[in-house]
Amino acid sequence: MERNILKANTVNYRKGFIEVKGEIHPGCINIETWDIDANKDITELSLESESIKDEEITANTEIELSIEEAKKLISMLEKEIEKQEVKKT
Repeated sequence: MERNILKANTVNYRKGFIEVKGEIHPGCINIETWDIDANKDITELSLESESIKDEEITANTEIELSIEEAKKLISMLEKEIEKQEVKKT
């Protein structure tokens, strides 16, 4: 199965990876995050990269959302995106 992973590399001290997948628990969407040490350059790296050492992963969180919770998260993200886009203009 293909992994849906987003690299978050905009703010150096808050960088890492986000994975979204279903089928972990029935009817749920699984979101998992990995925070990466600020000193590690992940610009050209993937989460599977062997050059990311275990000690460079500073936090890992996994959460399960119901379908309704996932929809609410999408709505919240869309609202915040709209706010930020308005600020840019």
